[in-house]
Amino acid sequence: MTSGTALLPRSEWVHPREREHVATYRAYLFGPFRVFKGEEVLGQRRQRREKALLLLKWFLLNPGKPASMDQLIDLGWQDTAPEKAASGFHVGMHCLRRMLEPDLRPGQESSFIHRSGTNFYRFEANEGWWSDANEVERLFEQARASDAHCDARRACFYYSRVAAYTVRRFLEDEESQQQWLAPYRRQYEGLCSQALIRLIQIHRARGELDEALEYAYEKLRLDPYNELAATTIIEAHLQLGRPTHALRQLSVFLLSLERDLGAAAGSNLLALREKIMRMPPNGHGPGASAPCPIGG
Repeated sequence: MTSGTALLPRSEWVHPREREHVATYRAYLFGPFRVFKGEEVLGQRRQRREKALLLLKWFLLNPGKPASMDQLIDLGWQDTAPEKAASGFHVGMHCLRRMLEPDLRPGQESSFIHRSGTNFYRFEANEGWWSDANEVERLFEQARASDAHCDARRACFYYSRVAAYTVRRFLEDEESQQQWLAPYRRQYEGLCSQALIRLIQIHRARGELDEALEYAYEKLRLDPYNELAATTIIEAHLQLGRPTHALRQLSVFLLSLERDLGAAAGSNLLALREKIMRMPPNGHGPGASAPCPIGG
């Protein structure tokens, strides 16, 4: 497995929690949307801040990317008459600037929101900003870099952090079903899926049964038809001398594949079923001792 991201030199390495801890602005997009400036929750001093927060969500997901006024209007004013939509947009943008920097003087430029050309806007998040969405991408790249350098311990640390963030639903507030958010949701679901798969693979290869099962069950919760997760659980039953449980688990999985997806069992699954059916019911041959419990 290769990665374009290099491992950080020890002198530049910062624990992920430290970046969050020292930031002036902290934005959380997994779970309910929240933005803090220090200990203050932004957007709660007055009512009718929804449009300003909507603009902020887009900016946080697209830092440095220019967007036209028309593009931004389409986020929250698409069903409003053009004149009112433009007016509402400018009110929302003014509100957002004041929300982020209450001490801005009239006519003073925002430190974060910049206007250029013919009504193009971009958001520049400096070192004082931290967001969990950006952190997930950073963690995933560090996981891949560690993976490419065969540093399994550190790779598992970063992959597990990615999986932990994405357990919470991305922007699970009232706007979480809006169409414009769908590509971002797919992006983070994909990162979570890749992280879980590598965690299962690495822990299986290292013989770490507890950890492999932890991530296999989580992967199966998100994707009930994932073969790697299912076989990890089934083979764990075999390791523990429980072929009857293994066969039952495999049968349920194969049935769900056929019933829900119309898919036939692949050669690996058929070979696994054949292997289980040849085993004695107690899972170990005559004269062999039963396997020790996990951790025994």
